[in-house]
Amino acid sequence: MDGKNPAAPIFLIYELSLQEIESRRERLPKPMDSGVFKEGDDFKYFSFRDTENVKFKKEDLIGKVLVLNFWFINCPPCKAEIPEFNEIVAEYKNNEKVVFVAVGLDEWVDVKEFIKNNPYNFHLVTGGRYIADDYGVNGYPTNIVVDTTGKIAFQSKGGSMANPLWIRKAIDKSLE
Repeated sequence: MDGKNPAAPIFLIYELSLQEIESRRERLPKPMDSGVFKEGDDFKYFSFRDTENVKFKKEDLIGKVLVLNFWFINCPPCKAEIPEFNEIVAEYKNNEKVVFVAVGLDEWVDVKEFIKNNPYNFHLVTGGRYIADDYGVNGYPTNIVVDTTGKIAFQSKGGSMANPLWIRKAIDKSLE
């Protein structure tokens, strides 16, 4: 304070320890409900081929934890989630029981250009507007975790810094 304006705001800046940061993260509230999926409901699987030409059928996914992300290139919260989602993929990379799939609404030619600067380590499905429409997804990003029994374990809509935390929790609980 300079003494000239006693009503001027005072800002305190302090650094949090990693333990304090983690403690705060653990208390983040659950993200906004998708309004489309309901936890505990059976998930309606779909067949798809990713951009690496890997084909998945329902039979390939039953008994695994499926993490789905519906997104599009010009969605700022979708883009903001990608780095932390890549960290989650890296954490489970040696676990064949966890499959990460990003259903992009954009066509491959556009996604191919986008991922040059924004690498995305999920299995990428492009031109997926018809998939989003089949489920009634109308808000982005929409995230879903399907457990090993085919039930929805977690779902959310919109960007939230809590999404990665709750996705990890749902994956871990599904793997128990």
